[in-house]
Formats: sequence, structure tokens, C-alpha cells
Amino acid sequence: MDRKRQLPTFGQLLFPSRCIICRKIIGLSDFICPDCARKLPYVTVHTPVHGDFFEACYAPFYYEEPLRASFLRYKFSGFSHYAKHYGPWMADYLLRERSPDFDLVTWCPISRLRRWKRNYDQSELLAQEIARKLGLPLVPTLRKAHRKPLSRSGGDKAVRAAILLDAYTVLPKAAIKGKRILLVDDIVTTGSTLSECARTLKTAGCGEVVCVTLARKRDE
Repeated sequence: MDRKRQLPTFGQLLFPSRCIICRKIIGLSDFICPDCARKLPYVTVHTPVHGDFFEACYAPFYYEEPLRASFLRYKFSGFSHYAKHYGPWMADYLLRERSPDFDLVTWCPISRLRRWKRNYDQSELLAQEIARKLGLPLVPTLRKAHRKPLSRSGGDKAVRAAILLDAYTVLPKAAIKGKRILLVDDIVTTGSTLSECARTLKTAGCGEVVCVTLARKRDE
């Protein structure tokens, strides 16, 4: 019986498990191969990123290869199931770095048009997994207006901040006054997106805003 349970299903034969990093076929119960697990760009300097309006941002990885290619598939090519692996990585790192003394988990949303085109919000999926792992409520708090997309390469921090100014509004029913919020996004480069979201939340009366992302830019 044990042997039968280990046999792959017809669907697994047609669509075998693949490493989320290199895409090689791997064991049925795995999601990353040992070689890629060793090569991931783990953060080595455990100092959080700080922003103008958020207290700290934690990220388990640097935004470098081989993680970068995997992330781009996740964000732009429909590999939304990667969130169930990325999210626990982020939550586990956060738990190692600080106490999860938050009232709720929320995320930096994409615009409704972009969500419609992509069919999902990559940061929302990460926030779902993190909230589940931490045992915290997941609460939508922000709405983003559709604007010209920012360069993926980062760009000047002041320019990005100016473009994002007032890009977000707090949802009418979001009960955030005095709340300690864990704000989730995918990548932090200049910190402008997180800062604008945190500024919007704090203007509406929330308390502390701490952030977590999958990856960060390596310090120059």
C-alpha cells in the first residue's frame, strides 16, 4: 500500500513537479532542488531596510539570480503558485528577526487594471500565505490608482516618490486606527512604494508599520 501511495498520478506524469528556481524535474513532494537551495542569494547582513514612513523592512533574499528569474515568472508569467513557497520563506525569516507583534497583515496593491490583466495581485498572494503562517488576519486596506508603471530597474528614489505621491487611498471600511500593521510587498529597491503605502496608512491613523518583502537590493 505504501508503494501504491508513492506512485505518481496521471496528472503528475503529464505535469511533473519542477524546481521553482531552475525548472528541473524534482521529487513529487519537493519544490526546490538541493543545488538551487544552496545557490539562493540569502541575505547575509541582517540589518532591515528603513524608510521614511515605515519602521523596518525585512527580506530573506537579495534580488539577484537565480531567484530573480524565478520571481519574474511568478510576477509576469502566471506562476502564481510560487506564492505558497515564497510566503513561508518570508514569514520564517521575519520570525527569526523579530516578534510578530502585529494586529493584521495587509499588502501594497496593484491597480485594478493591472490585476485584471494579470488575473492576480502578486503581493496579495504573498500576504495570504504570510497571514496564514503567522496566524494573523489578512485585511485589505489600500487601493491603488492606475498610473504609468515605474521602471523595474529602480530609478532615482526622489523621482519614484514623486510619481507615487497620493497613488494610494485607504479603503473606506478598513479599521486601522492604532493598529500595528505588517505590510507585504514583493521586492524592495528604493523603498518608495512601501513608504507611500505606509504614509497613507499612518495618515489614516494606524500605528506602527513594519514591512516584509521577498527580496531586497544589495547595499552598494
